[in-house]
Amino acid sequence: MAKKKAKKKINKKDILSRLTLVPTKNKRLFYMREMKILNDLCERYSEEFMNIVSFDKKFDSLSYIVCDKLKMKMDIKFSAFNFRVDFSKYEDYSIGEKIGEDVEVKQRKKTTKQFLND
Repeated sequence: MAKKKAKKKINKKDILSRLTLVPTKNKRLFYMREMKILNDLCERYSEEFMNIVSFDKKFDSLSYIVCDKLKMKMDIKFSAFNFRVDFSKYEDYSIGEKIGEDVEVKQRKKTTKQFLND
């Protein structure tokens, strides 16, 4: 029997350090608060999505992501993350069989003089 490949464990601390500015003091309280928010976000979206999502800048807290404006942005990013093309809507086209042989076209490097003369 073939074993299933183990799913890579997602490190939530890495997600927090990528999305937020981790303070130098009071880290324990910071991680307690932010892990709660991150778990809520993972429940709403998914851990895989939270593992890859990124923003232009780091936030002081994940509570910014929960606010209305960034919530809409997250919803848009999540829908793009989950987008699958429905191929049943499109016809399959057959262009037929190939006729003849392929011609090899050799590209010669142009010198600057040749390029400017063309």
